[in-house]
Amino acid sequence: MPAAAPPDGSFDPGSFRDPASRVFYRGDDVYRMLSDPAAEDWEALAGTRFFKEWTEAGRIVGTRPVHEDGRLLLAHDRIPVWTYPYEWSFSMLKAAALLHLDLLDAALDEGMTIKDATPYNVQFVGADPVFVDVGSFRRYEQGEPWLGYGQFCRQFLYPLMLRAHAGIDFQPMLRGSLDGISPAEARAVMRGRRVWRPGVMMDVVMQARADRAMADSRRDVRKELGSAGFTADMIKANTTRLRKVLAKTKWQPTHSTWSDYSECGHVATQRTIKKSFVTSVAGQRRHHVVWDLGANDGFFSRLAAGHADSVVSLDSDELVVDRLFQDLIVNGPRNVLPMVFDLSDPSPGLGWRGQERRPLEARANPDLVLMLAVVHHLVVAGNVPLAEVIDWLRSLDAEVVFEWVPPDD
Repeated sequence: MPAAAPPDGSFDPGSFRDPASRVFYRGDDVYRMLSDPAAEDWEALAGTRFFKEWTEAGRIVGTRPVHEDGRLLLAHDRIPVWTYPYEWSFSMLKAAALLHLDLLDAALDEGMTIKDATPYNVQFVGADPVFVDVGSFRRYEQGEPWLGYGQFCRQFLYPLMLRAHAGIDFQPMLRGSLDGISPAEARAVMRGRRVWRPGVMMDVVMQARADRAMADSRRDVRKELGSAGFTADMIKANTTRLRKVLAKTKWQPTHSTWSDYSECGHVATQRTIKKSFVTSVAGQRRHHVVWDLGANDGFFSRLAAGHADSVVSLDSDELVVDRLFQDLIVNGPRNVLPMVFDLSDPSPGLGWRGQERRPLEARANPDLVLMLAVVHHLVVAGNVPLAEVIDWLRSLDAEVVFEWVPPDD
């Protein structure tokens, strides 16, 4: 039975794919409605040790049961800024993959499992990955295989492999297909010596063969797997193997177009001048969300972070975003969220009716925008009329720190 209609609220347009566990909003509050079977799964989950420990550690979104008109609701902590896997860097997607594997193991240890394996179940609070789809937990049935394995490969493993072993940007591929990269598509790239990379033979070649065999057969493979006598330990052996594959799947470029930008002499000089101005503007009041457009190494994002609930550091160069993410993990601050984002080709509305995955403006409305040494890249390199850029900034209804770089600079 699906969850009932939300009381005095509206369903999140991206939550319909699990009708037993739909999310809705009431003002700024986030709730989840549960069908009767989903409510039973929640009761089992709430009684586990791992759920309490992971929630207290911030690795699962804060969740509290609420009883209203005889129906069980779950109230969730609101994620400050929502992002999607096609806006993450390599290390961000890898961190989310490892979180999922660790959480699956912890769930299996206490008789629970996760019914899917998608990065859309993970969000980042700053640089910290957080599992948000509490409704995807359910009780594990003995003999059941890991039904999320194929999805884990398509949406986690294959994108990471293509980036690490073939130098292919996974972001456009994930944006182009919300279901991820198919085994056949991954196999088309993983040829020659790449076949011998960790995990490729088992997770790409064998999966592509299995997909072809299933396409030519009427066998009920899911039923056959369910009767094959799987155990939770067998699933955990697979997650252990996948962790080893991920550990050896590395993307380590030495430079990119903008990776050395902060080391240019003129940049250091200009930053000294701009630092005091940006600090004075950001410090005038507490901001809810700050956008730092063309953030590069996050220098100005860090300045704004002390005066904001959340700072979103956007840059189109994946390497600088990846380096910023790794630095934030070690040094903070914890309220800066890096994103791979091209202002001249922004993430559109995607999925059913273009509403499952929303444009950035619909997810993180800023009240302060930093646009430093960026506009000329849009106007000159991106061929976007200056009037269009100004009109877009005006539509955000936010304070803007705007730096104009003249043609003779």
